Amino acid sequence: MMYTVRYKSHHDASRALKDRYTQAIDKEVYLQEILTRPAASRRVVYLHVPFCNKVCSFCPFHRPDILKRREYHEYIVKEIQRLAPLTYMEAPVDAINFGGGTPTALQPDQMRVILHALRENFQIAPHAEISVESSATELTDEMLEVLLEGGVNRLSIGIQSFQDDRRKMLGRRGSGEFAARRVENAIRAGISNTGIDLLYNLPGQTEEELEKDLAMIRSLDLAGISFYSLMIHEKTPLASRLTEEQRRDMADLKKEYALFAKICEDLAEDGYEPLELTKLVHRRRDRYDYMRIRHTGGSCVAIGHGAGGNIEQYLYHNTAAVPILSEQIPISSRGRIVHPEYRILDQMIYDMQTTKVRLDDYSARLKKDLRVFLSGSIERMKKEGLLIEENGEIRMTMRGMFWGNNIIDEWIRQI
Repeated sequence: MMYTVRYKSHHDASRALKDRYTQAIDKEVYLQEILTRPAASRRVVYLHVPFCNKVCSFCPFHRPDILKRREYHEYIVKEIQRLAPLTYMEAPVDAINFGGGTPTALQPDQMRVILHALRENFQIAPHAEISVESSATELTDEMLEVLLEGGVNRLSIGIQSFQDDRRKMLGRRGSGEFAARRVENAIRAGISNTGIDLLYNLPGQTEEELEKDLAMIRSLDLAGISFYSLMIHEKTPLASRLTEEQRRDMADLKKEYALFAKICEDLAEDGYEPLELTKLVHRRRDRYDYMRIRHTGGSCVAIGHGAGGNIEQYLYHNTAAVPILSEQIPISSRGRIVHPEYRILDQMIYDMQTTKVRLDDYSARLKKDLRVFLSGSIERMKKEGLLIEENGEIRMTMRGMFWGNNIIDEWIRQI
């Protein structure tokens, strides 16, 4: 095996791509043309809520002081209302995703106002996926009622672990039993497409300990799980408490792979199958339309402080401190226009994130034979048991999934 460091994030797999494909085109001229005509692609909306009621011990993300949480819904509604008159926003929106932070750290009344503003100002497709990230603690009966009233039909709940000692170590509130009951309550209330986040490779974690979390997962009627190997970010409370022995234990790739494989193999027996490198779905109940549309040629309209998105080939990031381009072009000025080839490669990366890709299709779209660049890597990875190929489709094995972001990074650099 040639890899000695595992890339755990999809961001690691395409970090240099945007710089290489940036075009020197005037942003205002480009967006003026795009926004005054019907959308050329399917669109999703991403709303970012940069607040948490409690910061997890492993979390490195910045929580802004520039915005007042009690007024944040007003800030979001103003952004929605600025976008609504654009011709570009007339066609139905296919998916909406609330991320953060913890979106449900807002008060139920604030969420009600935002959900109402979305429906009042945008056309939303009849069967659109409307997804909200939440912690178990914030998923109160009142919040659930508001979400259901607003049409939310998908939940991603940040559980991380059902084990009480691990929850305490990670800075999660409430017991594992409490968290499980909140998940059950959401499903029983009518949001059947409910999934959770699970962390593994925790300090000193054994396969026997992981089995307890997997047993709880199997007992719940989940649509899927997102599972992540714990990443240690320096300057976080958890990092400061780790011993050198614990760090060495977590850096043991053989052990990390054993835990990864146990999750995949144990849950496969209960009908879970890979949707992405770090996501298993139960009997295909979750398509994750927001991510699928966004990375298959779609556009993502970003709303809120910290939200990132794209309007066709304009990739941008919102912050409260960066102005919009103009009143006529109410999009963040912090952005760049990328070459159309970037969007094709982005879709190829997404296909690989879903564990399979048809290279010949992308060779045709890019007008260059990708196998010329990748044949050596492909053959080596087949010999190492990372890939298999059948009828023109290259698929990752379980070991390939474990190294998936490394594989993507290697291929993109060679292309």
